[in-house]
Amino acid sequence: MLDAEQTNEDYLSKDVSIANIVASARFDMEIELSAVAEELGSLDSEWVEDIDHRYEKGNRLIISISDNNTVIILAASGVHVLTGAKSYDELIDARQKFYYALEEIGLLHSSEFEDIRFIDKFNVKNLVCVGELDSEVNLNAAPIGLGLENTEYEPEQFSGLVYRPDEGSATLLIFASGKIVITGSRGTETSQELFEQLEKRLNILLE
Repeated sequence: MLDAEQTNEDYLSKDVSIANIVASARFDMEIELSAVAEELGSLDSEWVEDIDHRYEKGNRLIISISDNNTVIILAASGVHVLTGAKSYDELIDARQKFYYALEEIGLLHSSEFEDIRFIDKFNVKNLVCVGELDSEVNLNAAPIGLGLENTEYEPEQFSGLVYRPDEGSATLLIFASGKIVITGSRGTETSQELFEQLEKRLNILLE
């Protein structure tokens, strides 16, 4: 689980930014999605911008939150996944607006987080950061500097190089343009450190 401190943007340089925070929780109840979609759709709520009931690949609601990048995926089991937030504050804002909307239609007795019954508590599951190197990357040569055992590069299947450092569980996707995607790190501070370490190792190849 990541908290506000671990997603603190102050740890990031101008070359690295948060692209997405993914979080989830599960209410202690089953949900009739058709009823929720109908009630939210007929309610002129200030919290919800749009709602889409999708049946393909599993019955679920796709809920867009007002004035927020976050989209919420709600399943009949009570599981709800929040994705698209670009800061921890935006994530919490989306969560609260979602709970306000469910309180408005009577699904929740209270929108206060402490009063809601969960099977699985609210957790940040993944943090995705992106960075830009100052130069392009030779993806054929990069595995030499990063370690063949730590890299995967199959350009016929994926245009980027996959790099998994020895320490931690993070994965870095490296593209020839110099774009770097960091996923699965322990927080923004770790993401920044991984970016800087990668930059140093790749710069050695250019010397």
